[in-house]
Amino acid sequence: MNKLLLAGLIGAAVYTASPAKTDMVYEKKLGAAELTGQAQMILFDKIEEFKVENVSDLVCLAENIYFEARAESIEGKAAVANVTRNRVADKRWPGTYCMVVQQGPKRESWKTKQTPEDDAIYYPVKHRCQFSWYCDGKADKIWANMEETGVPIEANAKAWTDALTVAAWTLGYGDYIDLRDNTDGSVFYYNHNLVNPSWAGSYTWVIVIGNHTFLR
Repeated sequence: MNKLLLAGLIGAAVYTASPAKTDMVYEKKLGAAELTGQAQMILFDKIEEFKVENVSDLVCLAENIYFEARAESIEGKAAVANVTRNRVADKRWPGTYCMVVQQGPKRESWKTKQTPEDDAIYYPVKHRCQFSWYCDGKADKIWANMEETGVPIEANAKAWTDALTVAAWTLGYGDYIDLRDNTDGSVFYYNHNLVNPSWAGSYTWVIVIGNHTFLR
């Protein structure tokens, strides 16, 4: 892989490679979350460590792991990663990691409704998406450090580092080329400490890992 150029450590994140590898460009519209400077550096280091070819898959999967399982163990993070991977492989869901993670209805911003179509900005409809963090109405930001002082937020930095590592393993990079599916084919899960969804009864219980119950 060609050496990536890291730019914009504070502000919009841009990672760019050779023009031929357009899917190796990361900017805010590739992932859903905004990254602090240290979070961007962690991402860059993992891209280099694992020689990642498809940065979009890595970012979208890692964001899902981070926001859905930030406080979980590596096993818990892997479980969320495996559900995401299982959906990508299942014809009932879209065929890419970003499309699976960001699946759900969207609405156009009122600010762009009167502007040309190519300027349109869309947001997910609140509480109507597949993964709750993506459409809960809150700003999605990975705080690996305090922006004014640069002081690391250790717990968040570690969680983001682990999320990227698990995402890379899930995608087949590094020593864990075939990360074991510890959910045994699950495509659904919920946090049993927070909710008891009515739809859960329609699916087969598989396993409990950490704070999540997995089903298929």
